[in-house]
Amino acid sequence: MKKLAIIGYPVSHSFSPAMHNFISEKVNADYRYEAIEIPPERLGEGVLKLREDNICGFNVTAPHKFEILKYLDEVSEQAKRYGAVNTVVNKDGRLIGFNTDADGFYMSLLNCGITPEGANILMLGAGGAAQPVAIKLAEIGAASITVINRTAEKAERLREYVKACTGYEISTEKTRGHYDIVINCTTLGMGKNKDMSPLSDLSVIDENTAVVDMIYNPSETVLLKSAKGLGAKTVNGLGMLIFQGILAYRLFTGIDIPDSISKDIQKEVFKV
Repeated sequence: MKKLAIIGYPVSHSFSPAMHNFISEKVNADYRYEAIEIPPERLGEGVLKLREDNICGFNVTAPHKFEILKYLDEVSEQAKRYGAVNTVVNKDGRLIGFNTDADGFYMSLLNCGITPEGANILMLGAGGAAQPVAIKLAEIGAASITVINRTAEKAERLREYVKACTGYEISTEKTRGHYDIVINCTTLGMGKNKDMSPLSDLSVIDENTAVVDMIYNPSETVLLKSAKGLGAKTVNGLGMLIFQGILAYRLFTGIDIPDSISKDIQKEVFKV
């Protein structure tokens, strides 16, 4: 049995093992995927053990998506541009980093009938989850991207990074009365913050807005519930989780599983 994993801290809540093991069963592949909790101060030691165990590949979740880069032998050009790695493949003993988050997010939007090209987009949060998505949205031709964050300096750093990578100028202040797409890239709405919303001013949302939350547990956050009450289209982060996982599985195994397996995952693993 070949080994796959996800590393993070904490990571016991992750649905990735159930999803990847389902894919392996579906395509009759000899891979077993598990969750491995590694605290930040032991990341180097943890990666070394994964090497010694000859793991075929592993996903990387918070808080390791940036720090993991220093422990890899190689990083794809796309992951370098995004500045974060969520997928690591062991190729003949060399650990190679990739990023499937941004493409997975984009695929999830299209799958829900949301077209970000030419859209005016408001992003909430400027952390690790926001950076790859902001760059992807800039690359595909969003009409405008506005990023707001509790810490203005962090939003400004993201603005500078996106400008350097793509030449695209995002805004760090709300200047529009309406946005076509609103995206929550924060953790407000889950865990200990499940009763909180990252957006206090809902006036930018109406029935023509698509509100997307990267959180998938709970399935309906405070933000999504409020947006639904205003007639907006609402989407949680389950689609992103599924599609980034499909992309990662292809990288891990070389098996060209179809995008359509997402429907089976949603039905059989997540029961929705």
